[in-house]
Amino acid sequence: MELLPQAWIAMGESLLIGLLVGIERESDHAERHAGLRDFISIGLAGGLCGLLAQPLITVAALLSITSLLFLFRAQTPGRTGITTEIVGVVTFLLCVLTATPGLAWGTPLAIALTVILALFLEAREPLQKFFRETLTEREYFDTLRFLAVVFVILPVLPDGGYGPYEFFNPRRVWIFVILVCSISYVGYFLQKFLGDSQGLKLTAILGGIGSTTAATTAFAEQAAEEPHRTREFALATVLANTVQFPRVLALLWIMGGPLGVACWPELAAMTAAGLALTFLLARTAAPGDAQPSVMVIRNTFRLRPAIQFGLLFALVRLVARGGADQFGQAGLFVSSAIGGSVDVDAIAVTLSGMMRDGKAVQSAAVASLLIALAANAILKSVVAYRKGGAGFGRQVATGFGVMFTAGFAVWLAR
Repeated sequence: MELLPQAWIAMGESLLIGLLVGIERESDHAERHAGLRDFISIGLAGGLCGLLAQPLITVAALLSITSLLFLFRAQTPGRTGITTEIVGVVTFLLCVLTATPGLAWGTPLAIALTVILALFLEAREPLQKFFRETLTEREYFDTLRFLAVVFVILPVLPDGGYGPYEFFNPRRVWIFVILVCSISYVGYFLQKFLGDSQGLKLTAILGGIGSTTAATTAFAEQAAEEPHRTREFALATVLANTVQFPRVLALLWIMGGPLGVACWPELAAMTAAGLALTFLLARTAAPGDAQPSVMVIRNTFRLRPAIQFGLLFALVRLVARGGADQFGQAGLFVSSAIGGSVDVDAIAVTLSGMMRDGKAVQSAAVASLLIALAANAILKSVVAYRKGGAGFGRQVATGFGVMFTAGFAVWLAR
């Protein structure tokens, strides 16, 4: 069967966009405004302007539609707001976008934006309730600060190495700062809306996938602020660091090479030990250890501690690169310990490449990876003690001890 001409397809998509928005507007009977037939007409006008690709005609049509919408608005003084008029203009532009020839990305973008627009229009009351009653002023301003850290500061930072051994990479350090801030920020809202217990578990899993060092830092800071919940945050830290082992294994599998196959028993043993310990401690926790019904409002956004740890991250990178340069290949274990204390993923990828290229035998590569993971655990234990207190640090260190005992036992038994 012969395919429909592209012009008919474009007009069908424009009709669909107008229909989606028009149905949503038609369902709102509280106020008199443009409805289904009006938005279908606006969509068809936008589609025709897109096909013609004549800027003057498009501008004239847009001005005409805008004038008619606001004239209708002026004749209905009982209405509040101009949402429908603005949505009419947006609908016209989306239809122009989807029908403009030569834009391969135009149609999927226009349809996606239309669906998002319809969802936001339909969720008017829940959104108003959320922003007026649920989100506090402090949370709002902390959200703005967080967005500034991600979208204002990061884009202007250079991506290059500076200093001895090019250890200081501003963009990479700031990305680590963002990771630390993100775990605190996302974890705060997860605990607020899902409850402390469920929100904390989900935050731990996400932190383990993103950065276990950042997760440990964030949980330690929260434990220092809420000492009555030290056990909860310690369990979350152990769970986050348990996720690290399957994450490393997945990374090695994606990168290819034989190291993933060679080290999976040790990583599997440490994962099983971490999950078993988390489950056991959660089941044996005393009723007074956790207070999930009490939500203590903490700082939504912590920038200063994140920057401090970002600078520490850069300093350890200097030590790692200098050690690798001084010891060379003979210092594989030393370099793995120094480098792994900061970035296990980088060491794992490096070892996988060396083993694939025949520059490291299997036993040495697996041992080096375990050393890197152990060094990383030692650094996080120090962070846990310094930032979370002795009680928090002791529980986290005990968790690491159980996991690495299982891992090294499997390694020695092979």
